[in-house]
Amino acid sequence: MNHTYSLTELKSIPIFFIVGKGRSGTTLLSTILDSHTEVASATESRFLLLVWQKYKSLKVWKPEMAQEFYDTVLSDFRVDYHWEFEDHFVSELKKLPTETKVQELIKMVYIFKKSLFEKDKIKYIIDKNPRYTLFVDLIHHIFSDGKFIRIIRDPRDNVTSSIKYNKSKCDAIGFKWTKYNQLLDKFEKKGRPITTMKFEDLVLDKAAFFEKFEAYTGIDSLLSVEHKRLNIKEQFVEKLSDAHKKQHAASVKPMDKSKIGHYKKKLNSTQIAKVESVSFPYAEIFGYKTENEIDKLPFKRLLRLKLRFIYNLYANRIVYNLPYTMMIKARSFVLKYILKNKLNRYKSMSVGK
Repeated sequence: MNHTYSLTELKSIPIFFIVGKGRSGTTLLSTILDSHTEVASATESRFLLLVWQKYKSLKVWKPEMAQEFYDTVLSDFRVDYHWEFEDHFVSELKKLPTETKVQELIKMVYIFKKSLFEKDKIKYIIDKNPRYTLFVDLIHHIFSDGKFIRIIRDPRDNVTSSIKYNKSKCDAIGFKWTKYNQLLDKFEKKGRPITTMKFEDLVLDKAAFFEKFEAYTGIDSLLSVEHKRLNIKEQFVEKLSDAHKKQHAASVKPMDKSKIGHYKKKLNSTQIAKVESVSFPYAEIFGYKTENEIDKLPFKRLLRLKLRFIYNLYANRIVYNLPYTMMIKARSFVLKYILKNKLNRYKSMSVGK
């Protein structure tokens, strides 16, 4: 890709955020979107929050700030380990006019991130990040014209897909599914720009799913884009690290209908009951059904889950609201002493820079 973008063009590119509980098909959807020649689709980074905190008061953009900005983007370990950028990214940053704002700088990051797919000039930006569910109000503040897409999946299937990557128990994962979606409900009730789409619809009737998605985003030809992606699946797979192939195997394969309701084979009756105890009857709002009688969790267990979620919610929000230097130190401490296993897993999936 060797395109140049004016400030007017950057301002006009719409941005969409795919949110919801992880393991709901968001990576699959993001991969499909990234295979579109006019879409820049990024996954699982929080550079936006870091850049915003450091540059939100930017008044005058200068060419000599370009390298420092690039280094700030790389301060997110997910970007540092997983992303690569076009060689002329920094030089293009230097060409931006003095009136450039942080929002346009952020869009440049998405646009000049290297993709496994060929690109024309970018007309749409997609950021898929389940964790952004915790920050939807802040992100809406940053991009007041941005739109959100909630991807939702049967909580029992979600737990089934999550549990092999998560040491938490079934009820804890199911509780998180409920709380993530309730946060998005509150966001929607404020009149924010968000639509809800179901993973099951994507798998069972992707033509109808893509039609609805296109109507909301303006992105076109998704069905033909998906057919083309599957035809080059082998070339795409060759570019993935072994760790990425293992974790996101479903995103490089045709949609698998057996993943709908696979909890019936993967979870035992006790596990299913625990998931349903924290996700039903709420899940019925989205059309999910159960024939089982719902048993409530013991009060102490439910209280423990609530307190854990509240702690994680506000710990995340506090860290990303700190002054930039303090934020970096706090994140470094957490990664080194609390989430070191997660950091090591990301290193194992590194693009090898």
